Parts: sequence; structure tokens; C-alpha cells
Amino acid sequence: MNIPAIDLSALVSARLCHDLVSPLGAIGNGLELMEMSTTGRTTSEFALVSDSLTNAIGKLKFLRIAFGPAESSARLSFEEVSNITTAAFPGRYSVTWTNGGGSMPRTFAKAACLALLCLERSLPLGGEVQVAVGEDHVDISVEGRRIAPPAELWAHVTEGSTTEPMTSDVVQFMLLRAWLDAVGGQITTDFLDSGAKLRLSLPIPEPA
Repeated sequence: MNIPAIDLSALVSARLCHDLVSPLGAIGNGLELMEMSTTGRTTSEFALVSDSLTNAIGKLKFLRIAFGPAESSARLSFEEVSNITTAAFPGRYSVTWTNGGGSMPRTFAKAACLALLCLERSLPLGGEVQVAVGEDHVDISVEGRRIAPPAELWAHVTEGSTTEPMTSDVVQFMLLRAWLDAVGGQITTDFLDSGAKLRLSLPIPEPA
């Protein structure tokens, strides 16, 4: 089978994230057992390690959605995506999914997570992000202390313009553009001094 390079890289990303989550989960179970068998004097130390572990697992699960494959028939629950995102971004960059119950197409979740990674790069001092998923679009609104969107990278996302050779810390911009091209989606952006609005217009996946 001749798998396109972008699909192959998505499968590799998913495999790496999956294989790393399992041992990290086992470490978490071991920490819980150790905490129960020790005195309260080490509670703060265990809490610090436990919080870091939760963040690491959340980040891996988030990256699996963003970088991994997304079949058109697959769906993810809002609750699952919200919990993963909260664990992945526990600090000054916070993300809230405003939808209630139900689920979303995995193609939408992948596009949204890639956009969130791009926005994180555009908020040097952090910010509050809200994500709302509609029938054929994803709206993302941002309130930040300062917005500093890298113009060349966002031009690549919105217009497909060429850029300098990309490095690993900004690969999300290239992947977002590639994913929108792959599914036939579009993006509009509106950046202000302390806020931003993005709309990802995405085709509704056909039922399996």
C-alpha cells in the first residue's frame, strides 16, 4: 500500500503518542500507591510530580488528535476533547469548549487542535481561548494580554503563501494548512491587539 507521506507521518505520530501514554499511566498508578504508603510530609512533592504527569499525558493525547490520522467517519465526544485540552494546557494558556454534550467529527477536532497550537504560538503572555463547534464550522475566539501572530506563518495558513523552511516548533502551521487542503476546508482570521477570532469552515463528513 502506497501511503501518502502526510498520512504516514500521522500514523507515526499516533503510534508514538499511544505508546508513550501507557507507561506514563503506569507511573501515575505507581505514584498513587507510593503516596498512600508514605507520610503527609511528602504530599506536596507527590502533587507536583502528579500534576506534571497529568499534563504530560494530556499533551500526548492532545497531540495525537492534532498530529494523528482523522478518518471522516470517526467522532470524538466534546467531554473527551475538553478534558484532554484542559490537561494539556493547565497554565496561562487556557482553552474552553463551549458546547455541551454530544460529539464532533474527528476531522473538526484535528483542525481545531492544530489551530489551538498555532494560537498558542501567537500568545506570548498566554490568554483565554473559547472553541465553539457548529454543524459546518469551528469558531475560536481569543482574549489575551498581547497578541503577536507571526505574520508569515499565518499567511501560509490562510493564503498558502510560501515560507522559509519550517522548524519543528512551528510545524503546526504547515500541518493546519495541509489538513485544510486535504479536507477542502477554509480559514478566516481577525487579529486585534488583545484578541482574535478564527473561523474554520469545514465540509460535513458523509456518514459511514
